[in-house]
Amino acid sequence: MSNNYTEIRNWILFILAIPGVFITIKTFVDSINQRKIDNTFKILEFLRKHIQQDQIETFVKLFEANSESHGIKFNEFKLRDGKIETIETMFSDAGCGNGDIHNLIELFNLLCPTLNKLETNLIWYEYGQIMTKLFDWTNYLEKANMSNTDTTFFKNFNIYMNKNFQKMLNKPMKFYTYSF
Repeated sequence: MSNNYTEIRNWILFILAIPGVFITIKTFVDSINQRKIDNTFKILEFLRKHIQQDQIETFVKLFEANSESHGIKFNEFKLRDGKIETIETMFSDAGCGNGDIHNLIELFNLLCPTLNKLETNLIWYEYGQIMTKLFDWTNYLEKANMSNTDTTFFKNFNIYMNKNFQKMLNKPMKFYTYSF
């Protein structure tokens, strides 16, 4: 008779343990997701701290100057003063990027190896337009294989964007400027 009670008690403990296992697993998964979101906000804070307003203004100026609707080639910038520069010279000391575009690309290049571990939709919303246009420019340089341009400063960035660009393209993003 005591064997029956022991067996019934073991079954009751087993039945009560099953929801505990599921609750433990769900709590673990939720904590991983929460850490992912927390880390994403830390990265966004890092980016906001390191991307200055003058860098964004330089980006906007070059984005507008690179619009093909102005009747210029894809790799050219028609600046407001009438001067025409190219993507190939943008990163030189006297180039139209003033070092700001180079710094933006270096920041994204630094973060790209970890972006897949974050909630990328939040980062894409904030910086998607900038990342898209920077990718246009760096991808052009990579394909043109410019011998006088150091392409190591955007290698991780291009790898990440080549892999994720299509799936991110239709996600919402903040616009800093519009094409004319």
